Amino acid sequence: MKKRIKRLVVLLLFTGLLVAGCGAGQDDDGKITLTFMHRWTMEPMKSATEEMIAEFEKENPDINIEVITATNDSYKQKIKTVINSDDPPDIFFTWGDEYLDKFVREGLVLDLLPQLEESGTLGELEESQMTAFQYEDGVYGIPVKVDAKLWFYNKDIYERLGLTPPNTYAEFLEQLELIQDAGITPIYFGNSDPYAGAHYLTTLNQKCVPEETLKADYSLEDGSFSDPGYLQALEIYKDLHKYMNQDTAAYDWSFSYSGLINQECALVYDQYVTIADSMEMDPEFTREHLGVFPFPKIEGARGNQEIVTGTPDGYAISSKTEHPEEAFQFLQYTLSKENTLRYLTEGYWVNGTKDMFENLEKYTDIQPLIEGMQYIKNSPATTPWLDTELDPKIAQTYLNGLQQIDTGEITPENLLKQIQQAAQSAKYEKGN
Repeated sequence: MKKRIKRLVVLLLFTGLLVAGCGAGQDDDGKITLTFMHRWTMEPMKSATEEMIAEFEKENPDINIEVITATNDSYKQKIKTVINSDDPPDIFFTWGDEYLDKFVREGLVLDLLPQLEESGTLGELEESQMTAFQYEDGVYGIPVKVDAKLWFYNKDIYERLGLTPPNTYAEFLEQLELIQDAGITPIYFGNSDPYAGAHYLTTLNQKCVPEETLKADYSLEDGSFSDPGYLQALEIYKDLHKYMNQDTAAYDWSFSYSGLINQECALVYDQYVTIADSMEMDPEFTREHLGVFPFPKIEGARGNQEIVTGTPDGYAISSKTEHPEEAFQFLQYTLSKENTLRYLTEGYWVNGTKDMFENLEKYTDIQPLIEGMQYIKNSPATTPWLDTELDPKIAQTYLNGLQQIDTGEITPENLLKQIQQAAQSAKYEKGN
């Protein structure tokens, strides 16, 4: 879900990709070529991934890795097209849960469970981070980047005002009032890329709507979105704007985070992987002045209050690959200790191996990484992002509508009506 990736030129033009094909093949020199499609077009992930591929090819001289990239904005649509083509990439980046499940149901993804069990790799992976890639009795991906949504706060401001991370939403609101009374904008929020608003609603729906209801609506098994918790979530989203900067729909994440570093605001609700960007922008601030805590429990709300919002990113293998053994060999390499440490030291991200997950403090002294991991470890499950979990028609209605709440163009009640209409339309189209 990483939004730092800007619009860059991809390694292969998409149209050329479709014409030329991108599947594995046998080169004239007898080497196997595997195609690998991902979305790491910006630093530090770009260089770390290039180094990983170079090392893999050095250790496996009979395998070439051909890379195809797409920016974050375009990846969701492009992978849907190429994975359904006659010549899809052998290995590809994917979000988990329903985003991947759709491909699985269409028979487009290789079940990795036999290879994971035979190689012993399954036992090396953190169970809580594997659920996003499981479907029925199979496993269709591996977790390469742990993520979650957390409140990032400026420790200096909190200490100056005598505040500590809140346990309840009521306590949180009291803190926002105190921060505002001190002449500081409590929250900076940039929703020009509306996934940011979708992340707020991922959390708020999870906390306000009962789990079974949420599952039935998101999957369109029900799809009515009639539970009062959905309106409660939208109202909380709207009410939080009282503590935010003006013109939230006009700014992006970098505006928000710069404000946090410069003490213009006290809080930003962002992703765990943002710590990588924080280290790039100001390593001293990140190490000494950045704190994290999860969204506090909302008293009286009927959803799950224990889950920390977020789900890992991963890699999967096309069911059409001609070289499943070599493709799985590459996946194993992405999880190797050597590569795990490379991504941690160069990209500041943590993968889903048990050793890294359970013993992160052995490998880094960056406190926000360690503190954030403690919250992720204590979460009983993961929560998929709203914009990847919902039917695209419903998701887009949320994205557009949240920006309209930002600008005051729509009320939570009217947006919920639009969401219900979109859900009924999506359900009809699917024949549910």
